[in-house]
Amino acid sequence: MNIFNFFGSAVCHQMAERSFILGGMTLPVCARCTGIYSGIFFSMVFFLIFRRLDGNCPYSTKGLIMGTFAFIPISIDGFFSYMGFWESNQLMRVVTGALAGSSLIGFLLLGANFDVKAENAKPIFRGEKEQLLVISSTLAWGILIWMNVGSYLISSAIIVFGVLCFWANIIYLILKNLATNKSIPFWLLSFGGSFIIVLSIGVLR
Repeated sequence: MNIFNFFGSAVCHQMAERSFILGGMTLPVCARCTGIYSGIFFSMVFFLIFRRLDGNCPYSTKGLIMGTFAFIPISIDGFFSYMGFWESNQLMRVVTGALAGSSLIGFLLLGANFDVKAENAKPIFRGEKEQLLVISSTLAWGILIWMNVGSYLISSAIIVFGVLCFWANIIYLILKNLATNKSIPFWLLSFGGSFIIVLSIGVLR
């Protein structure tokens, strides 16, 4: 097992028939999780580049609707395919995962940074076009992988960093809501804790 599959095993029970194959090698997680963690990665890259990790301004009405509706396809496809009403396919899995993953982090950041006693003037997205940029970038990436276009190394690295970013945001959300000292290096602690959690789960599995 290589390092990518090791980290992947910590978060997703890999099913070979539901995972993409690039360059003769199977990606570390299933197609749906590939979309989810790629979306998380692309959204975190966006927030880092545009310095939105401290964003606390609530979404606009259109932005809220867009972000919320992004979770509906994965819920419908996941539930009805699990119940046996239909058999999902790789394209549907990666597309629904990409929609959900690219929308998740914005809500987690808002939940962590929003302060009921403050003005909350720092936007997470400056309009719906930025949301669409993150969503469409992830969708394009997922479709390219589905078309068997891309590098195993790059794709796996994106997934692994997406996994670490997911756990880091969960820890960040918890720390920011529990801590009274706002000068704590939250992100350093969050990514450190994320690495330890994923590493521990991978070893135990």
